[in-house]
Amino acid sequence: MKFLLSTITILFVAFSFAQTAQEHYKNGVQKHNKEDYKGAIKDYNNAIKEDKSFTKAYFNRGTCFLALSNFKDSYADFTKAIELNPKDAESYYRRATIFVVQDKYLEALPDLDKTIELDPAAPDALTLRGQIRMQSGNEKGGCEDFNLAKKNGDKQADEYIKKFCGNKKQKNESLMLDWPDAENWKVGSQQENDKMTLVELIHSNETLENWTEIGTMTSIKGAKNVGLDKAMNLMYDQSKINSPKAKLTFIEKDENAEFPWIIFTIECPNFKNDKTPESQLWYIVQGETALYTNFRAVKKAEIAADLKTKWIAFFKTAKVVNQ
Repeated sequence: MKFLLSTITILFVAFSFAQTAQEHYKNGVQKHNKEDYKGAIKDYNNAIKEDKSFTKAYFNRGTCFLALSNFKDSYADFTKAIELNPKDAESYYRRATIFVVQDKYLEALPDLDKTIELDPAAPDALTLRGQIRMQSGNEKGGCEDFNLAKKNGDKQADEYIKKFCGNKKQKNESLMLDWPDAENWKVGSQQENDKMTLVELIHSNETLENWTEIGTMTSIKGAKNVGLDKAMNLMYDQSKINSPKAKLTFIEKDENAEFPWIIFTIECPNFKNDKTPESQLWYIVQGETALYTNFRAVKKAEIAADLKTKWIAFFKTAKVVNQ
């Protein structure tokens, strides 16, 4: 009989703890709804203390951290929620928004892809991914996302369809170049003025101050009928200012294409104020309203043959489009 009473006591205590976790969680939700995020976090902390596998408490606490711009703890909570429930599409979506609010758009794509894989009808995720795809030059993928989001009830998607996916040719020309998701690119910096637009891309685990590979996309607005050889030599002359030993190698060009292009390398063994080498493979294309100059670079004196082949193939996928 004593054994039975002890068992009942243990079950009663465990049940009481579960109730306590729920009570803390309910208190947190009430404060959360009133936008008392710090107060809600304390209650969610208590709920998690009582129940380490309380998925909703991790998710809600992560949402509060995100509202307070505490990206590190927010990321940790959404990651924990995913660990506890790998099929939780909402946690993947929320984790993607952490990157978006920090303007790290390409870094958000893997989690958005997973969100849509788990919930193909998620309109918010589709519209957000469509915007990022469009921004990174994947016009076809962006329009596919907008149309599916509209079909699933997102009214905002219709605005993007009219702006980017209409049948009429628009005045805004741009170069579409889809940087591979598998290479984990992110936008390191983006600048624009009335003369040019510049986007610098790096790998997600690197910075502009410390990178192993970098890419740039530049559009020089209003630059028309610029000779390809002239553009190549201009880039080379600019490089020699800081790297007198820079080496120019012409690879290929097509002056008869609808949008003429040229590919070449500039390899710099060192610079005047920096002994670190840098080698660039350039792709320049002449559009109707702008000159598009792009390159990928590594911190080496030369570009390996296999890497050169890979980069050439990548740049040849570029398209000049009108939006």
